[in-house]
This record gives sequence, structure tokens and C-alpha cells, in this order.
Amino acid sequence: MLRIQNLTYTIGDRDLLKELNLQIRPGKRIGLVGKNGAGKTTLLRLIAGIYPTEKQVIQHPKDYTIGFLPQEEIAFDDQTILELALSGRPDILAMEREIHQLHERGDLHEHPSDLKRLGTLEEMYRLHGGYELEFQAKKILSGLGFTPPQLEQSITIFSGGWRMRVYLARLLLQQPDLLMLDEPTNHLDIDSLEWLETFLSQYKGSLLVVSHDRFFLERIVNEIAEIQKGQLTHYSGNYSFYLKKRAEMLEQLEKAYEKQQAEIAHTQKFIDRFRYKASKAAQVQSRIKQLEKLERIELPEKESRLSFSIKVDTPSYKHVLEMRNISFAYEEENWVLRDIDLDVTRGERIALVGVNGAGKTTFTRLICDELRAQKGSMKIGERVSIGYYAQHQTQALNLEKSVFQEIEEEAAPSFRTRLRDILGLFQFSGDDINKKIRVLSGGEKARVSLAKMLLSPANFLIMDEPTNHLDMSSREALEKALYEYDGTLLLISHDRFFLDRLVDRVLVLENGSLTEYMGNYSTYLKKRAESRQADETGPAAPEQTVPAEPRGNRKSKEQKRLEALARQQISKDRNRLNKAIAEVEKKLDALTAECKTVEEKLADPATYNDAALSSGLNKRYKELETQIRAKEHRWEELQMELEELMSKLDENA
Repeated sequence: MLRIQNLTYTIGDRDLLKELNLQIRPGKRIGLVGKNGAGKTTLLRLIAGIYPTEKQVIQHPKDYTIGFLPQEEIAFDDQTILELALSGRPDILAMEREIHQLHERGDLHEHPSDLKRLGTLEEMYRLHGGYELEFQAKKILSGLGFTPPQLEQSITIFSGGWRMRVYLARLLLQQPDLLMLDEPTNHLDIDSLEWLETFLSQYKGSLLVVSHDRFFLERIVNEIAEIQKGQLTHYSGNYSFYLKKRAEMLEQLEKAYEKQQAEIAHTQKFIDRFRYKASKAAQVQSRIKQLEKLERIELPEKESRLSFSIKVDTPSYKHVLEMRNISFAYEEENWVLRDIDLDVTRGERIALVGVNGAGKTTFTRLICDELRAQKGSMKIGERVSIGYYAQHQTQALNLEKSVFQEIEEEAAPSFRTRLRDILGLFQFSGDDINKKIRVLSGGEKARVSLAKMLLSPANFLIMDEPTNHLDMSSREALEKALYEYDGTLLLISHDRFFLDRLVDRVLVLENGSLTEYMGNYSTYLKKRAESRQADETGPAAPEQTVPAEPRGNRKSKEQKRLEALARQQISKDRNRLNKAIAEVEKKLDALTAECKTVEEKLADPATYNDAALSSGLNKRYKELETQIRAKEHRWEELQMELEELMSKLDENA
């Protein structure tokens, strides 16, 4: 277990982290959330030992291992992909080298001590998984999107995103006691993301993850730790549970704050009224001491809830895009796209998905006339105006202009009075808007390009990974704006939550061809899973219609009787589970109501006039929290059991 006690970290004259406490128990999977600049990455770096801390602030056993995946690109020596992944287990590699050295000695039988050493090494090598190490490394690398030939290629020929995948594979092979991941989904396509989620859901160590990918947090973590004002607030459960509980907590806190403020105002009024009356001096002093001792309730910083709309000044005609037999290759006969046919009509909201390197960006650049197809024809519809966002477009920014100047130049008149507010949505506030483009980071330039595109009127938006450099609130603002957008959308994104909310048609680009699925992203996943299951089980056997044996295809009475009994048992079990769920929910409601009552009493300043009462309430509050967590866990277990039962009922229907 890792324990952090009263951790304070100061930058300049600001306490970024202030007396922060955290316990990471074995098996915990914690999502670390908070607005940009709150200190999430700093906390990971402090735990990893990259930033120094005072002794005894961060405590863990001597043999406790920590692995850390940073956001920044990591420098590598010139090695193959497989060699770098295997380097995550230097202990096993060292044993392997020594075993080889001993085997190569011709006089080993003459040295009993060395022979004994070899036997010990080989047993340790086996126990530590040495014989399976290369297989496991290849399995992990494959899951992260590498093909067998790539494993023998040098790391130097791969881009930064692929290098981060290699480092992630190295960490996963290492299997540290605590695995810390800082935005691990940024460089992964959807297939490798899904593989990583499956791997992490079975990970035996502890996880501490920073991610803006809500779908990822929803599926992976069992606790959320929110960092705000330098301290952590913990919520048991996944991301949806955190959002719900946080909203409830804020509502209760605001009520307690308003009540406390009213009490303070009432007390202060008494003090001001009778301050100079001798007959009331003792009571005034008592009230003054009461205010001094009062622990003031502080409300968390209000998140910016600014929003904006993307206007369509001139709607397009019905037919937006028509492609016929489109084929494209960067090198002769090495086709990236082959015989693509596609029709897009006004108002459609389309996701384009596929593994990295499938040709998604190439496809969008063809539509935007940045590339020309070698074969086929493409027609853009009448009155179609295209707005295009992609990472490479940051190269078109004027480096000598400020952020505000660059945006103002392109903004439609309807946006000009709100430019500062809108820039705030893209994480540019205060003096940031006056920074020159040339001093911005890659992520900041990408946000400027995105803002420019959205502030210019267009009725067909094509967006390539628009959420990559946005925090949660900015993603939500963009999502809301696109949800209300009246034009046509074509989105490339690995943010599955984002796609799920926005699209009604999914195009999968694979091996140069398009496959179409109607519905949102979740519908596509369901249909894909069904298709894969059908492929694994093979085609159904053709029905036999043999008149001579008509009864052979009918169920026997015994079979029908057994199936009826099975359905009856399932029905009984379902009733039992529904009853148990109702009882847990009833108890949970009662505990929650009592907890709310105790919270209100704890928020009342008068409570603290009685030490025994306040101590008892605090103790009861902790007991209630424990009981509520236990009931919620039991409710989840019963729900899973009920879902499994209902699937059996469907099978027997």
C-alpha cells in the first residue's frame, strides 16, 4: 500500500497541493480528475519520485514498485520494438543472460557450486515467468496495434504516438504494484483502447489514472479522486457515480453554506447591535468567540458553464457529398483507399473510425481537396461550405499574431462580442489571449485552430480528433455546440463518449474499404460484437426438411417439460433478486436520508457547542458512509446477478 500524508507542493508563492492525503490500497483503480492546472500531473510526478518531496510524506514498502506513463514523448535508444518492451523486465533478462553463460561453459560439471547455481536460476526464471516473457510481450504489443513484422523494426522509424505505445507495453509487461497513467488514451485508436480497457480491468496491481476520456474512466476505475484547491475528495464508484454523487454533495453543501451564512449574519447583527452595551458585554464576547471558532464552510470553485452555438448562415442542398469508386495511394499500387462509394446528405452526423494508419485523415483530406484521388470521382454538393479541423492545420497559424488577433480575424460578426468568453472555453483566459502563437505549445496551437474553425460559418464540419487537447468542461461545451448544430458532421475521434452523443451513422475504414453501420457508436459496438460472434460460431447449419421423419425436428414432451421447469426456476430466482434489490434500495434510501440529516446537523454551528454531540455525530457520519458503500456494492452485485439471469431467460425463450 502507498500512503501520502500532508503533502504540500509549492510553485512560486502558490500552494498547488496543500496538506493532501491519499491511500492507495492493493487492487484500487483510481481516476484522478480536476480542471487543467489543478495539480494532477504534478501529483503523479511526486509519487514517481521525479519531483522531490520531504521524507515520510509519501510512504510505501521498500520492495513496492511504481510505473509511470507520462504525457510527454520519451527518448529511446536505437532498439527494436520487441527489445524495448522486454526491457521492462531487467530482472528476468539478467537471469536469462546468466543461464546462457553457464550453459556455454564446457566444464560446468566440474564445478558443483555453479551447477547448483544454474538449477536455482532456472527455477527462479520459471517462477518469474521467464519462459512466457516474450510471448506476453508480443501479446501486449499486438493488443496495442503492432503487427508481427513491426516488432523487429527500430523504434527510431516510428512516430511519437507509437513510441508511447511501446513504453506503455513495457510498463504493462513490468506489472508494477502501482501503475500510473497520465492521459493514456491520447495516442491510441479505438481498437487498442478497447484492448487496454480489457487488460486493465484484470490488472492485479493498483491503478492511478489521469484521463479526459469519460468512456475509459467509466469502464476502468472503481474510485474517483477529485483534486481541487490542492486537496482530494474521494468518491467510490465509476465516473457516472462520481458525477451523480458530486452533484448531490454540492447541493447539500450549498444549502449548508447558505444556512451557515444566515447564522453568521444573525450573530454578527447581534454583535454589532450590542457591542457597546455594558449589560450585553458577556454575551457579545461569547458570540465573537463563537464566530472565531466556527469552521467556515467553503464552496468549491464554480466551473465555467459558458456555451456557444455554431451557426449555419446558408444551408446546403440535400446532397452534400458523392464519392464513386474512389481509390488513393501515396505510392504506386500501394492503395490506402480502394473503390470507395459514399453518399452524404444534409444533416447527417457521421463517425469515421478505424485503427491508426487505416487512412482516416487521408480520407478527410481528399474531401477537403488537400489530396487528389488517382481513381474515381467525387462531387461536393451545391451551396456546401466546408469547415475542416485537423492537427496539421496548426502550421497555417500566423506565428507573429496573438491568440486573440488570430481568432478575431476569422470570427463571424455574431461571435465578435463574445470572443473572450469563447476563448475561455478553449482554456485561454486572462493574459493568455495576448500570447504570441509562436510561444504556444502544440496542444495550445491545436485549440486555437479548433476555435478558428468553429467561429467561421460552415454547413459541413469535418473534424479530426477535435477533443485531443481539451479538458472535461471544454469537451462538454464543444459536445453541446455540435449537438445543437444544424449542419452536416463528419467526425474522427477516439473519444467514444463524444461520438456516442453526436453521431447517427458509423463508417468503419478497414483495409481500404468502408463498412457502414446505422446508429450511434454503442449501436455499432453491439452490431460488431454480434458479427464477430457469428464469425466465431460459423454459419448456422441449413434446415433439414425430410418428409419421412417429421417428428425428428420437434421437441419431445420430456424436453418441453425440462425447459418449462428451467423457466419456472429462473422466474423464482428473478422474483427473489427483485425482492432483494428492493430491500437494499429501501435500506439505502433510509441510510442516505439519515446521512443527510447528520450532515445538516454537522453544518449547524450550534452543534459544536456540545463536544459530545459533535463527536457522536461525526462518528455516526463515518458509520453511515461505510454502510452506504457496502449497500451500494451489494446493489451492484444483485443487479449483475439479475442481468445474467435475464440473459438465461432470453436463451430459454
